[in-house]
Amino acid sequence: MATARRNDPCPCGSGLRFKECHGKLDGAASSTPDPQSLIPQALAAHQQGRIKDAERLYRQVLEVAPGHAVATHYLGMIAWHRDDPRRAEELMRASIAADANVPDFHNNLALLLGQQGRTQEAIAGFERALAVDPSWYEARNNLGLALEDALQWKAAEAAYREAIALSPTFAQAHQNLGRLLLALGRFAEAWDAYRWRHVARGFGATPAANAARLPANLDGRRFALVSEQGVGDVVFFLRFAPELAKRGARLAFRGDTRLHGMLARTGLFDLGLAPENARLDDLEPLFVGDLPWLLSANDVATLPAALPLSPLPERVSAMRERLEATGPHPWIALTWRAGVAPTGTARGQVKTFPIAGLGAALRGTSATWIGIQRRPESGTREAMEAALGTRVHDFSPWNEDLEDMLALLSLVDDYVGPSNANTHLLAGLGKTQRVLVPNPPEWRWMTGATESPWFHGSRVFRPSAAGDWAPAFSELAALLRR
Repeated sequence: MATARRNDPCPCGSGLRFKECHGKLDGAASSTPDPQSLIPQALAAHQQGRIKDAERLYRQVLEVAPGHAVATHYLGMIAWHRDDPRRAEELMRASIAADANVPDFHNNLALLLGQQGRTQEAIAGFERALAVDPSWYEARNNLGLALEDALQWKAAEAAYREAIALSPTFAQAHQNLGRLLLALGRFAEAWDAYRWRHVARGFGATPAANAARLPANLDGRRFALVSEQGVGDVVFFLRFAPELAKRGARLAFRGDTRLHGMLARTGLFDLGLAPENARLDDLEPLFVGDLPWLLSANDVATLPAALPLSPLPERVSAMRERLEATGPHPWIALTWRAGVAPTGTARGQVKTFPIAGLGAALRGTSATWIGIQRRPESGTREAMEAALGTRVHDFSPWNEDLEDMLALLSLVDDYVGPSNANTHLLAGLGKTQRVLVPNPPEWRWMTGATESPWFHGSRVFRPSAAGDWAPAFSELAALLRR
């Protein structure tokens, strides 16, 4: 600890004078821990991921200063990290009762409430945080996300733009604005903002406002299309690859090896396919997610169809035998969950719906149901069978090999479920599907239409603004029975 005079600020950063903090002179060292010295240590341990050390220090603070707002609040954050949201909420509310002038307290509680689907409470919490600190752009971005959850598109857009005005290089707000504008069909504005996704993920430079797009003539240019997202997203964005070839470019692919066989059969990648981290040599790298911006894909009427994919004949033959053993046509592929569940304080997106409600609506439909849920949670297929009143044949293991799944999807007569990688494979096969889109929607399914311009002919079903799926399930059942 640096030497300081008694009335100087304490070097520990507590904000107290030295004589009131580490410089207390009572003739002997006190054996009682000082809360103001323990809090910085606890917060540092917490930020470094040393959760047990942080918890111990927070509890030491509370032994000396019961109800200490900071210690109470961050014990709540630890409870949330450990998936105990009830205890987390209790502690966070206690910290706000102790000190309502800390914007972080309101923001963190609002994040917790939002994760539990308590959207209006979350919005109110972010607004309270901003009332304490109107300049806090992160909280304004969080408010935008909560407003999206409430389907308040204009208000969400305003929140993102306000966050950007407060911090022009705040990448997360740019990325979120891009997603929202894509969902609203405002592509010319959206693709510029979508380029910030690299910065938001911690890599890449700030996008240049005057960066050049690709010209109409690409003769002699050699590009490596580089994967950057999940398999489904990569397949989705590769719909723009034929336009590059049309302009005269030659192409290579750098990405997931599970896609190499089917991409090789498109005939587009004559410069070869290799893993994402393979050498580029003389190839110009292009991230696949940047292709619509580079090609100025701003007109909804001219968006390209999915990249055509063809299955291996021998896989199709083998899969046909398996499907014929299940029962007669129509074979309807079925999934009931996609996305990543939130863990602790992390934000996730789970695309799901009530299994019992869907099964009850579809009960009695003349079909052979083919379950292609990837790694289904224990008991969920059985729950779907009970609701449908018939068997759901388990084809989930075939998700582990994309060539097998492509062959399977080429044979089924229909698909019902949320959007996932198989949705994009179906699109590549030229097949339509029935896609159940929860609120708020992924951007490619737009905000309210019954069909997406990215998936012509596929029918979109959505819950009501209040989250009621029953009307959508009834409409889906009526269509499948025609």
